[in-house]
Amino acid sequence: MTRHEERVFRSAKPKTDLATLRNQLQRLKGDLEQYLARNRSSPMIAPLKERIRELEGTIAAAEERSARPRASGWTGAIDGAAAQRAEAAPRPSGGAAPGERFPPRRRAAPGAPGDGEGEE
Repeated sequence: MTRHEERVFRSAKPKTDLATLRNQLQRLKGDLEQYLARNRSSPMIAPLKERIRELEGTIAAAEERSARPRASGWTGAIDGAAAQRAEAAPRPSGGAAPGERFPPRRRAAPGAPGDGEGEE
């Protein structure tokens, strides 16, 4: 896909994580310092300051979202079936052994095809 097609047919806005945003903010602040040191009347200073303000707002919103506890549907209550299992007396053997739940595997006769031995 060409660059023109990438611009025209954007599939989704890429998500950026908090560390990437902070790194970008740090780079933009460094760029601003360089522009100010070279030429105070540069036309790049005002847009750069605006971008820094936008990025700081985005970072603050992302930090607030990550600090807020996630609202899940779980309230801590146990549903009926889980409550019955919790109240039931434990089994003396700690549950059924795997051999009791499933029949034993059928063993192939020695030398039979498919047992990994014999001719190849």
